[in-house]
Amino acid sequence: MKSKIVLLLLYSLLCQRVKSLSPEEDLEIEEELKRLNKPANQDNSDGVWRHYDCVDFYKQPAFDHPLLKNHSFHFGFFVLREGGTKKDLSARGINSATIKRLDCPTGTIPIRRTSKEELIAAKMQAKVHAQHSDPNTVDVHGLHLAIVRTEFGPLKKYNGGGMFSSVEVPKASGAQYSAGQMKIENIPDFIQAGWMVNPSLYSDNQTRGFIFQKAMADLLQMGNSSCFNVQCPGFILVRSNHPVDAIFEAHSHRGGPVYTYNYFIYRDPTSGLWWLQLGEDSIVVGFRPKKIFSGPGFQDLATYLEWGGQTYSPPEVKSPPMGRGDFLTSDVKLTASCQDITTITEAHEGVPPADTQAYSDREKYHWALDRGYLKGPLKHVMLFGSPSGATGWA
Repeated sequence: MKSKIVLLLLYSLLCQRVKSLSPEEDLEIEEELKRLNKPANQDNSDGVWRHYDCVDFYKQPAFDHPLLKNHSFHFGFFVLREGGTKKDLSARGINSATIKRLDCPTGTIPIRRTSKEELIAAKMQAKVHAQHSDPNTVDVHGLHLAIVRTEFGPLKKYNGGGMFSSVEVPKASGAQYSAGQMKIENIPDFIQAGWMVNPSLYSDNQTRGFIFQKAMADLLQMGNSSCFNVQCPGFILVRSNHPVDAIFEAHSHRGGPVYTYNYFIYRDPTSGLWWLQLGEDSIVVGFRPKKIFSGPGFQDLATYLEWGGQTYSPPEVKSPPMGRGDFLTSDVKLTASCQDITTITEAHEGVPPADTQAYSDREKYHWALDRGYLKGPLKHVMLFGSPSGATGWA
């Protein structure tokens, strides 16, 4: 009942924000909604998929980007990057998380329909989220991190990275969000992928996948440099049954079982495309062409990676719990974790990161533990979290 009241209050605030829009802002929002909510090729009006459309591959929002107008990409292009290594850790109490899949017809891709209130909320949050650029100067009001990170500097070069993240279900309400994520960056551009509980972005409290990109070149091309999921052009979806904001069917619990999901971002050495692969089979979900990024940025390799937790809460509101919402331990069955964290070297080899550092912008409330490389299938492990009700003021 309490969560419903909070959501109603958020909805009321968003309605006030909608009413306060100038005629020009309102027209801009309406035009963007038309661009995002493409005509559907299949009726998904029932059940969990009622907010999703199966959109023709060539009509997806990605191709609204001015630099992709004359693209030569085609549906099926992604098979070149298909396949990955499976892990069976069930004997250790660790299971592969699954998502709710939408089987769109071949040649179409699933996109969640966006409401006016959700788009306004997403734009407000994206402005804050995008300010997490320089990990050495995280001072954005209300945004908090507990991460393990590589050394920060232009001499480091990476073709991507990956992780198996435990899938959690922290409580978040109103305009708060709580996430587990990995990030690759070459300032000023960065790409994130992970899971998130974000009531204002998704109009529910379920754990969903998310991606986020900041591409400064878009500021000149589109008037907007950052967005969640597919809300700004550039990320090309190629999978008919895997929305980037898919709902997870199971979550980790203290003491087990633990459910993990694989995230892998990789730069193709020939084309320069930045691929996103997900799940235990490392299926290709989509990619970003390098041309949408600025120079140097992701026209070149990444120079920094991080793995861990992130929360946001509006001013004067306590931060939501991070991870499993409990005190930090060194046990992946008790604490949220990123396992088998990996970097892709300049030579395109997947290796555990070297010279990593645990970092929290507020160590009193948000904790990160770097366990380093462990023997066995978990490899390089980090843990993160904060207890519910003791997370401090934003």
